[in-house]
Amino acid sequence: MISQVLRKTTGVSTKPAALHNSRLLNSPFSTKSKQLQLSLFKQISRPQQQKQLIKGFTNNSIVPNKRALSTTTDSEAVQIQHKLRTSVQQLIHQLSTKPLPTVSLNDLLKFQTKQHNDKSANTTVMLVQNANETLNDLFVLVGKRLMKFAKLPYIVMLNPKMALIYNTYLDTLKVLLQFVDSQMLAANSTSGANVEKPDDSILLSQFDDCSYLDDFKIVTPEQNEDFINVLNKIIEMHTDNVSYLSEGFEEVNGMQLVDEKVFLNDHLKERILMRLLAQHHIKLTSQLKELGEGGDLGKLDSIGIIDKNINILDLLNRSFQFVNDMAALKYDERIGMKVKTITINPDNSRTVQEIEDIGKFEDYEPIVFPYITSHIEYVFNEILKNSTRAHAENNVSEPVEALVVVNKPDLTSPDPQLYKLEVRVSDKGKGVKPEIIDKLFEYSFTTFDDQAEDDDYKTLNSGSQSANIIAGMGYGLPLSLTYNKLFHGDIRLKSIYGDGTNVYLSWTGIDAKKLIE
Repeated sequence: MISQVLRKTTGVSTKPAALHNSRLLNSPFSTKSKQLQLSLFKQISRPQQQKQLIKGFTNNSIVPNKRALSTTTDSEAVQIQHKLRTSVQQLIHQLSTKPLPTVSLNDLLKFQTKQHNDKSANTTVMLVQNANETLNDLFVLVGKRLMKFAKLPYIVMLNPKMALIYNTYLDTLKVLLQFVDSQMLAANSTSGANVEKPDDSILLSQFDDCSYLDDFKIVTPEQNEDFINVLNKIIEMHTDNVSYLSEGFEEVNGMQLVDEKVFLNDHLKERILMRLLAQHHIKLTSQLKELGEGGDLGKLDSIGIIDKNINILDLLNRSFQFVNDMAALKYDERIGMKVKTITINPDNSRTVQEIEDIGKFEDYEPIVFPYITSHIEYVFNEILKNSTRAHAENNVSEPVEALVVVNKPDLTSPDPQLYKLEVRVSDKGKGVKPEIIDKLFEYSFTTFDDQAEDDDYKTLNSGSQSANIIAGMGYGLPLSLTYNKLFHGDIRLKSIYGDGTNVYLSWTGIDAKKLIE
């Protein structure tokens, strides 16, 4: 399902490997071809369709302006196709060379900080500014992924699962370009310019130079609403592609043509970042719309995807009940869980709570840690799934234990006061064999035997809807580590074979002063 046009556009060529990494062409457009209308990403599924592509420029390929075609010979058509393809290739290359977006948790709170420092700050202007930053970051992230796929060996990209992911990113670029194009055309139409464009196409405007993307700006709330629709569409497009990626790498792994760890570390980090930026802007827009112009952002429970009052006990309970319910379908029994919490106060004193039954967490003082709920939930689900399964399969009657340590920042200190959370999950599930302990954070390594387990147990690996768990494929632990390391957290694991396993989780949160500024 890889378009022949876009194989050449991004370097995934049908030509021999020696030509695969050829230099990207730099072929500027003529004045005439800059006005050609382009349907970039319609798929060409078979090589023999190339003649149809060249002769007909059907709706399944690159489509120039109809009036231009009516006076174009076959030779000229081929030249036009080459120029268009080269320009798309050059655009992707330029996007991929831009710096990777850097996002901190404090950056995500900038709305509240800016409003606190400037009471007259216009939230609509702030939202539009965030929309433009998000749009630019998405272009860069998509461009980088396309170039990474383009550098994979051609035989790897012949795999249908890998091709599917590749095409999803091509479609994502198409959606973003169409959004920019439609907004530019609407602006020109408003100004009285005579603009004509067929459906599902993209206007070539200095397409050999991505500066026009830098110059484009979202300026109105209406444009932002259109952008929200684009973001929702992109999130939906990428919802299930981790499972396809896992299956694709499993199928090509024996060839040893790709450094799986390096590729997947970058890919999954950038995928998480892309979803994070999109979801953050969607939620910001919804929150500000509900709050109204001039409303106090400090009164909101969350700023975008940052939840300011996460109760870690609540989250632990939700995750444990989820995996316990799923395990009960297989083992017909439930595992207990004990929790001990330690809060380190500003004067270095400690407040300790012993919770014998996590299901009764509401009877205890909340353990507050501002962060992104879905990220912590993903990790809790994965770790607790493993502990619950280990206890059930080894007939361990003792409960799983969790130690939760959180600091209470000193707001009187002149220094930054970062929230920090550490959790140790301990089980007595007989531990992990020494020969596989070092493989647990490798992609595609799993102790799950899909032939030994029935469909009931497989439900344990389906995950919660909000956390989008991928388990039983060997991605659970390495993907959890990626989530934690995104904002300077970590995961460590110690196991004694025959006894049990301790998993140490750490997160670094926001600067507490940002919540009161």
